[in-house]
Amino acid sequence: MKRTLSLLGVTALLLLGIAAPAAGQTWVTGTGAAVLAPGSQYGGLALSGLRFGNGLVINRDGTASGDFQTNLLGTTPLGARREITVQGLVQTGALNQDGSVTFQGTSSVDLGDGLPPLSGVPFRVTLGTLGIQLVLGTTSLPLQALSVGGISIRRE
Repeated sequence: MKRTLSLLGVTALLLLGIAAPAAGQTWVTGTGAAVLAPGSQYGGLALSGLRFGNGLVINRDGTASGDFQTNLLGTTPLGARREITVQGLVQTGALNQDGSVTFQGTSSVDLGDGLPPLSGVPFRVTLGTLGIQLVLGTTSLPLQALSVGGISIRRE
């Protein structure tokens, strides 16, 4: 009888261990907006700001999963307002020494010009107390403080 109870206890502990979050995971959520520095550009648009949202988990081994979405607010050379929509799937990430996180993956980019979205565009985001920095393809936007919103970085 004792042996049966011990086996049941070990089995229960193993099942709980499988269902519990893995130690060393970093959970990242956030929504917000930022005003971009004058001169910021992407896809032929002069950018004035961005809005973003994300939810992801970064594993101890550097793999990650989740989503990142941003809308870049811009103006065409002729003065028309346009919004670029970026939808990204997070694939890797890291918790940085300063407490910020950096994550990256591939995205689709809708330039808002009526053409089909570009697919497979690499992106990298750094989020932390200083704000947000986005690298989209080969374009690196400057680090900007959030004008509204917040970021939660939680280590388990």
